[in-house]
Amino acid sequence: MADSRQEWDRVGKDLSDLGRRVRQHYQRQPGAEHQEPADRRKVEDALREVADSLDQAFTAIGDAVRDPEFGEATKKAANSLSDALSATFADLGLRRSGPDRGQRPPGAG
Repeated sequence: MADSRQEWDRVGKDLSDLGRRVRQHYQRQPGAEHQEPADRRKVEDALREVADSLDQAFTAIGDAVRDPEFGEATKKAANSLSDALSATFADLGLRRSGPDRGQRPPGAG
């Protein structure tokens, strides 16, 4: 299994490829070649800014993943989510098995 750095690098590469494809599709749009140079430059600058922002975001995520405190906080959040889902499904199970299917049995909270 690859380490997290390699995985996040791959995410960044894949998103860059995706951004390149969006740009290619934009350039192939009817009328794109007749667009005013200033307008075209604005769109290209915006696309570049989006790509740069994504790169920064995924670099930050990659850095966070390697932080031991982040790992502990992630485990805590995952456990909380798991507990909440378990409680929800248990509650739904009580409702489904209730006397009138869809109503809670008396005293079930």
